[in-house]
Amino acid sequence: MVYSNQFDVAGIMVILTSLICAWLRPKFMKNFSVYLKLLIMLAIAYNTLDFATILFIKLKNPGTWFVTYFLLVLYFIVVFMFPYRATLYFYEICGEKCNPLILRIPLYAMLVLATVGNMFFDFFFKLDKETMEYSQGIGTYGVLLFYLYCAIIVGDCALKHKRFLGIMRLRMLVVLFFVTIFNVVYQVLFPEASITGLVLALSVALLIVVFCFIDVTIDDLTGLNNRIGFIRACDELMHKQDMTGYSMIKIQIYHMQELNERTGMDNGDKVLLLLADNVKKAVEQNKHKAVCGRIGGDTFAVLTDEELSINTMAESNIPDFIQNPLTGLDYAVSFYAGAYRLEEGDNDIDSMLDHAGYALKWVSGNFKTNVAFYDNDIRKEDEHRKAVEQKVRNAIAEREFKVYLQPVCNTMTRERVSAEALVRWIDSKNQMINPSDFIPILEKNGFVTELDLYVLEDVCRMLRDWNEVGIDIVPVSVNFSRVDVEHPGIVEDIIAIVDKYELDHNLIKIELTESAFSENIGNIINTLKRLREAGFVIMMDDFGSGYSNLNMFKDMPIDVVKIDMYFLRNIENSERGMIVLESVVQMAKRLGLEIVVEGVETQEQYDYIRKLRCEMIQGYYFAKPMPSEIFPDQVTAG
Repeated sequence: MVYSNQFDVAGIMVILTSLICAWLRPKFMKNFSVYLKLLIMLAIAYNTLDFATILFIKLKNPGTWFVTYFLLVLYFIVVFMFPYRATLYFYEICGEKCNPLILRIPLYAMLVLATVGNMFFDFFFKLDKETMEYSQGIGTYGVLLFYLYCAIIVGDCALKHKRFLGIMRLRMLVVLFFVTIFNVVYQVLFPEASITGLVLALSVALLIVVFCFIDVTIDDLTGLNNRIGFIRACDELMHKQDMTGYSMIKIQIYHMQELNERTGMDNGDKVLLLLADNVKKAVEQNKHKAVCGRIGGDTFAVLTDEELSINTMAESNIPDFIQNPLTGLDYAVSFYAGAYRLEEGDNDIDSMLDHAGYALKWVSGNFKTNVAFYDNDIRKEDEHRKAVEQKVRNAIAEREFKVYLQPVCNTMTRERVSAEALVRWIDSKNQMINPSDFIPILEKNGFVTELDLYVLEDVCRMLRDWNEVGIDIVPVSVNFSRVDVEHPGIVEDIIAIVDKYELDHNLIKIELTESAFSENIGNIINTLKRLREAGFVIMMDDFGSGYSNLNMFKDMPIDVVKIDMYFLRNIENSERGMIVLESVVQMAKRLGLEIVVEGVETQEQYDYIRKLRCEMIQGYYFAKPMPSEIFPDQVTAG
């Protein structure tokens, strides 16, 4: 009789595949379910027993009969345990509990036959004590039938959950089904040359690769669904049952990045794991089917019924549960949630997450409540945001954005020495849209960079045209957002636009608001240094409007500081305000910075600024922002 020896190829293949997975995705392997870990162990055990029994039979030593017999019994036990565990693992992937009776009854029957049946009836194999000849019993066909039975059960589960599994996993299952059929036919035709070990090893390796790499749906750290898995699971649930009373909830750790910076990434991971554990427990305790997942770095999502969304999110002990284990940290941990109640006809999961996320933004940082529902007020603002986003691209194409200039004057001579470019949106109905209605929206979606570069190009075109017709030109400052600093290639884009119109770089001043200097300091310093080295004048705008760190001046590559008009409100009646303003002016001068005081509206304010001997001044007292077309006609101020 001829035996195949597949351990060297098949067993090592499973071991190497598992080791590669552990090396490439260690956190994911740590979260492997018990079923998958057992599956890998059984595949290795099967190939080990397959190799050992073949080796002992080839020795044809009657003295090893009992050892060989025992190994063969174990071999058949593992043969039945493998498809059983594989089926349970597949049901776990689909989020469904397998009816224990449909698998355990045939499994226990096979295990009894593998032990008792073979001891008394040679049911699966016969091993001659004298010649050590091995032959298969009639029960061998029962093995093949059990494999087919498990394959049918898995196939039925796959059809129920085909929306969740996705194309790649379904194709993999189809391949494995035909491999199983091929194995059955092969074993019947060529029982003396078994390739079952190789088939099992290849199947496990394929399972690991496809389910853990090609089509990843599980989050490495928490073991919950990632964004892909969450959306698939939600889609499947919505097509299986009535969703009346359900809500989509988005949960986020407040200032997660700051927490990581202050306490370390390990502590940040602990917080994420604690929140993930509580969210998972809440979902498991729900009376109805629910889905949860980690869909971003510090963002979790839950699709669940209304009762759970209120009781668990608004009244649960999740915040305390996170905080208590972290009492040694000098950082208060809190979370916020935004909820969107599903409406009739809702089927776009991304849209639901978007609504829940918009509600989350409303409540983030609120110390009175940590949960917000997507109500009519939020809906109106959200619809306004979407309308603006849809209109803004066309507005740029149709040149609806106009550049207005507000003069900046020499404090002593009142002559205009520069100007600030301000964008105004005049729509097709000739109505002006307030900047506060669209700038914050564009900053959130990142489109503000395109708008800022559009303004820069308009300013450069204007200066070139003025120069060509002999109009005296003054430097113009262009506002840039903190979002722009994060935009890849922003320095190159600015230089390319200015060079396109053959302008000296010192004719363009780059204004960045003070609030932008409080985030990503390293990146901002690097960007501004490069712009300054290229010859641009760097200005800090709106100083005093945020949480100013006066120490930043010694590190920041800035040339001009603009003092916010907040300091000038009722300054003639505020002794403290005057002291603060005078201190800031003196500090800026000692650091070699030029000063622009903006927001000057009265004669009294102007007179006071002159006493402080600030270089430049800007405000309605001299001129309001005006269309760039009429700016050259206004030579001096007031």
